[in-house]
Amino acid sequence: MSMNRRLIVAIAVLGAVALLAAAGWMRTPRESQAVKRTQVALGTFVEIEVRGKEPGEANQAINAAFQEVQRINRDFSPFNESGILWRVNHEKAETVSINRELHDLLLVCDSIYRNTEGAFDPAMEALFQTWRIWGKSIAVPAEEDVQSARRLSGWHRIGLNGSLELTRQPGVQISFGAIAKGYAVDRMTEKLKEHGIDNALVNAGGEIRTLGDGWTVGIQHPSIREELVQRVALPGMAVATSGDYVQHHDEKGKRYHHILDPATGYPTTLCRSVTIIAPTCIEADAYATGVFVLGPERGMELVNRTPRMEAMIIDRSEKILYSHNFNDYLRRRP
Repeated sequence: MSMNRRLIVAIAVLGAVALLAAAGWMRTPRESQAVKRTQVALGTFVEIEVRGKEPGEANQAINAAFQEVQRINRDFSPFNESGILWRVNHEKAETVSINRELHDLLLVCDSIYRNTEGAFDPAMEALFQTWRIWGKSIAVPAEEDVQSARRLSGWHRIGLNGSLELTRQPGVQISFGAIAKGYAVDRMTEKLKEHGIDNALVNAGGEIRTLGDGWTVGIQHPSIREELVQRVALPGMAVATSGDYVQHHDEKGKRYHHILDPATGYPTTLCRSVTIIAPTCIEADAYATGVFVLGPERGMELVNRTPRMEAMIIDRSEKILYSHNFNDYLRRRP
């Protein structure tokens, strides 16, 4: 499949997430001098809204942020043959030189991998390639194919050292599907701040971070597309949602979706939706996946012992669970 076709398929799948928003957002009445623009990147719609600045100043900052997300898209897309991630994944040597940005990003991945006891795993590209269950070519993979892909997956098969080198077992590839949008949102937010912006919202397909006050984010119901489960006030924080209702295939009464359990190689079935609030979007993005895999009990235990992190978990029976201080972010309906 060509890069353009992949992008079209991704947008078709993820466009609804950006518009309805897996963690959708809503304007509040306190808008003034708002400049809002949208681009396509990372297989989804990326939206930036800046408030309280003259249009010229706001647009200059937004331009810089969009340039940053397009750079990240080029560097870390698994399909771009000129990008560093593609080069690392297809290098035949077991030891590969990497740049500082990729090294630091992988260190963050390593930390979250350890904190989630392997539930978040950034080295599962072989499994993701096996589980292509959306678009036009839908097929549940055979058991032997899943187990074969598992043998080529797993962060424990990759090593980092301080000299900007990465070692990996042959055939193991990195996938940033669970953090790419979160990382890009953080980098775009930093670009806005560098240009003097202090009141803004950045949204990459439902992964959201804000600057300043006055932002309200809606969390979509996993079964009723037009309904919000909750609305949260998000002052200078990030939010991300992982759910089984966006990229999925239902067959013989069973749902197959894109959130895979590294321990089994199969889609996990313990949750319907996990929303994480955190200081950075890369944390919210990655932990939403990790907690989804861990399940309601272990996932909530992790969130409750992690500083400045809150969660709303909807389990498979659609019971809603909240972390200790999630209530602090709830926006009451008038």
